[in-house]
Amino acid sequence: MPFPEGVPSVPVRYSVTSPVGGGPGEGALQLMPTVPAIRIPGQEGVFTGGGTYRFVDGQLVDGDGEQVRLLPTNVDGANPTMWAWLGIEQINGQQPRHFYFALDADAEEVDLGAVQQLAPDLTQYLAVPGESAYDAWRRAGNDGTEDDFLASLVGPPGDIAAANEYTDETVTQGLVAEVARADAAYDPAGAATAAQASAVSTAAADAAAKANTARDAAIATAAADAATKAGNAQSAAVTAAATAAAGLYLPKALLTVDSFMAQPGTKVFGHRGAGMVCPEHTEAAYDYAIAHGIQAMELSVNVDSEGQLWCLHDLTLDRTTYNTGALNTYPSTGVAQRVLTNGRVMLGQGWTDQPMVPLRRMLDKYLGRVVLFLEPKGNDAVVPLQTLLSTSYPHAPASVIWKAHVGTSFTWPKQQGYRTWCYVDDGSSNAVLDGKDSLVDYWGVSTSMPSARRKEIVQRPGNKPVFSWPVYRRSQRAALEADGVVGLMSSDPVYVRGTTAQATASRWDQQVKESGGTPQTDYNETAALKFSETGGWVSINRARGTYGLGRYCPIVPGAGGYRIQVEMKYDQINTADLAVHGGLYLGKASDDPYEFNTINPSNGYHLILRHNGVLRLYRHVTTQTGGIQLGVADIATDAAVAGQSMTIQIDVTPTTIEARRLGNAAWATGPIADASYRGGYFGLSNGSITDVASRPFWRNLLITQL
Repeated sequence: MPFPEGVPSVPVRYSVTSPVGGGPGEGALQLMPTVPAIRIPGQEGVFTGGGTYRFVDGQLVDGDGEQVRLLPTNVDGANPTMWAWLGIEQINGQQPRHFYFALDADAEEVDLGAVQQLAPDLTQYLAVPGESAYDAWRRAGNDGTEDDFLASLVGPPGDIAAANEYTDETVTQGLVAEVARADAAYDPAGAATAAQASAVSTAAADAAAKANTARDAAIATAAADAATKAGNAQSAAVTAAATAAAGLYLPKALLTVDSFMAQPGTKVFGHRGAGMVCPEHTEAAYDYAIAHGIQAMELSVNVDSEGQLWCLHDLTLDRTTYNTGALNTYPSTGVAQRVLTNGRVMLGQGWTDQPMVPLRRMLDKYLGRVVLFLEPKGNDAVVPLQTLLSTSYPHAPASVIWKAHVGTSFTWPKQQGYRTWCYVDDGSSNAVLDGKDSLVDYWGVSTSMPSARRKEIVQRPGNKPVFSWPVYRRSQRAALEADGVVGLMSSDPVYVRGTTAQATASRWDQQVKESGGTPQTDYNETAALKFSETGGWVSINRARGTYGLGRYCPIVPGAGGYRIQVEMKYDQINTADLAVHGGLYLGKASDDPYEFNTINPSNGYHLILRHNGVLRLYRHVTTQTGGIQLGVADIATDAAVAGQSMTIQIDVTPTTIEARRLGNAAWATGPIADASYRGGYFGLSNGSITDVASRPFWRNLLITQL
């Protein structure tokens, strides 16, 4: 987009490569000024060029595919005069990071890759214009040219007397004096008697001197030894007292890292607290996880403009709050009083907006009670976190695991006695892991990493425990455990940890996401379950969307099987195609994702109810996309009426399956002899519907034993 006339701009370029394979990188770069507004003389409003830009073939371009242009940071007469650009880089396959830079109005073009700070362990520095030493000399009241300034830096010669005390002349004089002394001490013409007397006298004096020296040395040695032993005893006493005081007054961890890891079985950690059930990284999320017995939690950390640390995954507030921009541009009071998280957008309007939580509050509340994974997400949060732990929580290493990406430093935490968890990219080579191995206690692998590669990391020399993230489903847990992974970072830890159903009847009228709800895509607003404002109805606002109901799974059958009953409606009828349908899927052995007319990872059944009222049962298998009809014919029920509720029942016995729509005895398939699948996992399905306006709604789910 071209700049307005009269507003200066500088073209910038930036090339990125993919961390996996080294080809052109993909992702985005968000560019924003570090000040809220910029005024330029003669301009009513200023177009800065800031925004979010994509990388195309590894090159940064604007929305028109053209080179990005930005407002210089040193425009004459601008208000404010001092500011900088903030770049937040999010490249697919690697951790987000940020950097600052200045733009000179006289520059023809600026390469952002050359002006940013690259070392992740170093403070970000920003070069700003400043006066020269000559200008400072003139401002101090001096007058003259630059040559005069340089001449003023040369002082008068110093005193050379001290340097002349050891000259050739002085040395010669010393030698002459020494010769005279030697001549006086040696008399070649002296008598033997005098020599004898002198020798006896000298020997006696020498013996006396040596005796006195030996005596004095013995006394001095004894005294020094006594002093040393006394000092050592004093130091030992002080150390013992300090240790005892620390033991008395420093809090003791009720759960240490070592005792937690010594527990049998797979370990489950709260990812972002419990971010797929509660607003992520809020006190409510942490409280939920711990109240349900989760013994380890992740706390991601970023810092505000005043140096206070907050629990926040991203560098910006855009995704998780109603605010925008980098956290490190906000004051502490503003974050505390004005920033609210937006979890209700994805988790249901039954949630109240939660405030952000300071890290110190969570440390005071839970340090030592549970194991905490601490990770500074931004470079500028590293030193404040280290300082906080060292000064206020010296006992933290007993129950804290330092969590960081393989591309960052682990030197400080290891020096302080922390256990370390190093999570790697799917494409990280063995050489990269070898370079970190001596500083790593636990490895981290993602659920997207191929199984074979996960097993290689599990089997690395040293047999260090391997944890995985992000884990949302029990089926993922089973696959990871088969690979040898022993720790699971889950945003729904209560469900993933469990093996049984948590309920048999829905309470969707509360308008909050339930533990065990598994959308097709996690952390995705479009795939999330939607709650109607009235009536307790839920829906999936996504073409051919599905939603797993893990809270009610696996269904426990009675001696005669089980029944699923649910109300269903269509608020809008697709008059152009009355054959479209939604319904349920069921009978699956695991909670892996399901989608109609697609090859799915596991077998099961699906029920459809078309807009024209046709009811039918199908089997779906892992070898074909289309379903396999059950029963001899379609069941013709009354056509659906917009907004009118219909009640569906499915009975599953050990040998048969039957579906019916209540209201007419003829609206039933009758028992169909089929015992192919008796898994206990099921869910909601939009079936063939691609126009979400005609999607189905459900309420009042009930599971009963037969």
